[in-house]
Amino acid sequence: MGLYIRKGNHPEVYKNNQTPKESNQVVLRQDFLTELISDQQKVNEALKQALAELSVRYSQQEESKVSQWTQIDTHLKDLRHRLEKNEEVNQQLVLQMNEQLELQKIAAEKLEKQEDFQEGVLKRLDNQEALLDKLGRQINHIRSILFERTNYLAAKIDDGYKITSSYIYKLMTGSEQPLTFFLINHKKEENQIQSEKKS
Repeated sequence: MGLYIRKGNHPEVYKNNQTPKESNQVVLRQDFLTELISDQQKVNEALKQALAELSVRYSQQEESKVSQWTQIDTHLKDLRHRLEKNEEVNQQLVLQMNEQLELQKIAAEKLEKQEDFQEGVLKRLDNQEALLDKLGRQINHIRSILFERTNYLAAKIDDGYKITSSYIYKLMTGSEQPLTFFLINHKKEENQIQSEKKS
C-alpha cells in the first residue's frame, strides 16, 4: 500500500522531495501460508486457463461432431431415400416378373391345349387315312367286281343277240345259215358296189 499524505493538515509530514536511492527494507518476513495461497492462486489461474482452453476445444469438437453427425444424418437420409427408390423399383420388377410368369403359364397351358388339339387332329387324320385306304380297297374291289360282271353281262348280251338275230334271220329267210355268214356276204357286196362306182 502506498504512503498517504494529507495535504490539508500537515502537508510536510512524511514528504520527501528526493527520490530514494535504494530500498530501506532490511528484513523480509515470509509467510508460508501466504505463499501457498499465492501459489495455489497461480495454479488455479493456470487450471482456469487450461479449463477455458479445454472448454474451447470441447466446444470446437462438439461443433465438429455436430457437423459430422449432421453430414452422417444427411448421408443416411440420402441412402434411405435411395433404398426406398430401389425397393420401389424392386417391387415393380417383382410385379413385372410375376406378370411375366403368369403370361408364360397361360402360354404354356395354351400350348399344351394346342398340342393336345394337334394330337387329336393327327389321330383323326390317321383314322381318316385308314378309312380312305379301306374305302379305296373297297372301291377297287367293287370296280373289279363291276368289271367282271360287265364282261359277263356283255358276253351274255352278245350271245343273246346272236341267238335272237339267228332266230329272226331264220324266220325271215328260212335259211339255216348263221347270221354271221349273211353279214360277211352282205359286206362283200357293199365293197363291190363301192369299187364299181369308183371305176
